[in-house]
Amino acid sequence: MKKILITGASGFLGGHIWSLSRAQTITLGLYHQHVHADADLEPLNLTQERAVKKCLMRFEPDVIIHTAAHSNLDACEKNPQEAFAVNVEATHHLLYHSRKIGSRFIFLSTDMVFDGERGHYRETDPVSPLSVYGRNKTAAEKLVAETAENYVIVRAALIYGRRKLGGSSFSQWIENRLRHHQTVPLYVDQFRTPILVDNLAELLLELVDHPFIGILHCAGSNRIDRFTFGQQLCKIAGYDASLLQPASMMADHPPAPRPKDVSLCTNLAAGLLRTPLLSTEEGLQRMLAARP
Repeated sequence: MKKILITGASGFLGGHIWSLSRAQTITLGLYHQHVHADADLEPLNLTQERAVKKCLMRFEPDVIIHTAAHSNLDACEKNPQEAFAVNVEATHHLLYHSRKIGSRFIFLSTDMVFDGERGHYRETDPVSPLSVYGRNKTAAEKLVAETAENYVIVRAALIYGRRKLGGSSFSQWIENRLRHHQTVPLYVDQFRTPILVDNLAELLLELVDHPFIGILHCAGSNRIDRFTFGQQLCKIAGYDASLLQPASMMADHPPAPRPKDVSLCTNLAAGLLRTPLLSTEEGLQRMLAARP
């Protein structure tokens, strides 16, 4: 049975991967902020190289799924040194010491490596990030490709759904406001290919035993803006759609620049993997069907 190490297990995506994989494999989840006591969860600061080395030499993972990141665009823009340490230096520590073990390295990247000028980006398209976070992920992608022998760089899109351990998503924020009968301003001028967190976790775990090496786009099957996404959510869940308000992503002049269209082409992933890439309508229906 393979041993899987998951970084960012207290995060939104990491919590889902950890919950799903521990029933099937020997799994160790690493977290920076404490969630709850569990034998399969350990605290670790990935920016501390000695601690990373000690953990990897002890656990000797067959596969590392690296989801831990400083992903808030504006926070990264305001604190570039901290963002670089978490997003790039920590990745380097994991890569360097896991290579000695021969671990397969599955790295979670982002659609923010593109400038958003045309959309429908393929894996072979040149990257041109606009933000500090996007540049961090671009640098980390390069490290992975140059250092690891057995790797997958998974560029994921905007992730939605409900959390398992920690973290949050934009869809949860929408639902919380709708439940309290509050207005919900949503972008109409940015297009992405959102993916349900459960769906992405399944795709990543399928890649554990898959022979593919390289870059892979894992996203939902449709291009959509957040306002239309909110309308879909209201229609499927029965929320009051009149609470949704169209808004511009640039109206508040955020510190980090936002790309207009970073929709991803998922033809390669769809052809390689058994797990289907769900549309937002399919993903929302699945999310709501699982409501406790």
